[in-house]
Amino acid sequence: TCVAFVAGALGWWGPKFIQLGLKLQPGSENISLSDVSLKFGVIAMAAGLIGVPGGSMLAQYLRRIWPQADPYICAIGLLISAPILFAASLLASSNSFGCFTLIFIGEVFLNLNWSIVADMLLYVVTPTRRSTAEALQILVCHAFGDAGSPYLIGVISDALKIVLSGTTAAVALTSTISNTASPPSPEVDFHSLQYALFTTCFVEVLGGFFFLFTALYIVRDKQNAERELEGQDNPALPTHIYADEPHMSRSVPDITT
Repeated sequence: TCVAFVAGALGWWGPKFIQLGLKLQPGSENISLSDVSLKFGVIAMAAGLIGVPGGSMLAQYLRRIWPQADPYICAIGLLISAPILFAASLLASSNSFGCFTLIFIGEVFLNLNWSIVADMLLYVVTPTRRSTAEALQILVCHAFGDAGSPYLIGVISDALKIVLSGTTAAVALTSTISNTASPPSPEVDFHSLQYALFTTCFVEVLGGFFFLFTALYIVRDKQNAERELEGQDNPALPTHIYADEPHMSRSVPDITT
């Protein structure tokens, strides 16, 4: 859920945020949102192509020597991605190349989680319940993740515009109603969205700690699912007796005793 929250917020607000930052740099005042969106999309796509299979291969290699590797890889990916994306947001108004580079690296570490999370979910649940578990995981992940994160970031940004503009909510509301409100300055637009996007870094750190907590129980949960699959918890007793079974050659008293 934390991964989807960050991915959704960056996918929605990332291009707009970078455009606002580039407009503050000399010589880039007229850059269009479509140009920034194209570059951001290519970077995000490349990061996904590297991060998703990279996380899967890394987990398959480490899992043989480290049973708790899966949640630790997810945790490390999020905890490394958070400061990198934080630094990228600081460079947006001063160094566009550094900003795009850090976004690429941060999203690579963020995307390490996708395949591993799906794998962990499946191997801690018995096959008869996996479809239900997967459906619930997808629902919760997107409902509390990328479905609401763009809206939340926008609300926080709008609230910060009022604070950074030096006006109160009441004055801003009165000005809006009377159609006399002046638009915020480019600096206010940029910094309000920048501070709002800092929320994603906090969510990444929170998700990393949740994965560290998961590492305490992942091996036990996997073993419980394997025992249930093998029938060790509830061994099935034979319910039918066939004539060709060896014990049928014995006398009736022998069978009953």
